[in-house]
Amino acid sequence: MFSQSQASDGIAAIVNDKVITFSQVRKQVEPNEAVLRETYQGPELVDRIKEARLSALRALIDRELIIQDFKSKKYAIPDSFIESRVRDIIRTQFDGDRIAFIRTLQANGVSEEQYKQQLLEQIIVQAMRMKNVSEPVIISPYQIEKYYQDHIAQFFEPPQVKLRIIFLQKTSFKDKRATVDGQLEEYDPAKETATELLSKLQLGADFAELARTYSEGPKRMDGGDLGWVTKDSLRPEIADAAFSMYPGQTSGVIETIDGYYIIRLEDKRKGKLKPLADVRTQIEGLLIQEQRQKLQQQWIDNLKAKAFIKMF
Repeated sequence: MFSQSQASDGIAAIVNDKVITFSQVRKQVEPNEAVLRETYQGPELVDRIKEARLSALRALIDRELIIQDFKSKKYAIPDSFIESRVRDIIRTQFDGDRIAFIRTLQANGVSEEQYKQQLLEQIIVQAMRMKNVSEPVIISPYQIEKYYQDHIAQFFEPPQVKLRIIFLQKTSFKDKRATVDGQLEEYDPAKETATELLSKLQLGADFAELARTYSEGPKRMDGGDLGWVTKDSLRPEIADAAFSMYPGQTSGVIETIDGYYIIRLEDKRKGKLKPLADVRTQIEGLLIQEQRQKLQQQWIDNLKAKAFIKMF
């Protein structure tokens, strides 16, 4: 029943008469695993990878069950439909260059036939999911109101400030200058510039113009305008200063590990709770999605109940 390549690769699971190999699982989890390796280490990394691989295997089992259900019902998708989709992909993603498309497949170790098969299976899974959860989902006003009350913190808008910012990066190699007693001391030209800019601002210079000319930070060409931001979107040194200022106020030079900041607070908003009327449509969409996922899982569970599944 199993090919020599499947046997040497290793069997991760059997779904009725179909084998899922370890290489399929590895390919499925590869992008996620790369992120995990950058984020975790030691025993926690091992546990996270095991969890990711198990999740990927379960997803492949679900996928195989759906494809087998499609075949058992004698459904079919015409070859012409797949060919048309491939032409659309070449036109939209490769500017109509079929050679570039083929070379991309080769670079990924995939033949054109394998790609078409993957595309076919993807279309089958999407079509079957839509077909088996096709009934309209109705969400009552009570469900919406209950969700709102149960997740009230989710609809609280935190305080915000509207900021402009000038940033000067610290100089890698400090200069030296003589002190009044003839000694040499190190100093950072970037800090000197920041201090000069602050003096100009205090004398009425235009913040946006100075930001466009001198800033090395974000939104330089917009005059350092960060727009409306929350406290947790700013680095702590900037957030502490910004949220203690009043509209129209300019900070002093704020030194951080990487540079010097000057900020101007243009406006301030208090935190507030979004009224139910403003988020009713959003909540309804969330509940519809949840219900559809629940119905899909019931359908998958029913397929599993009638299948032979063995995981290794």
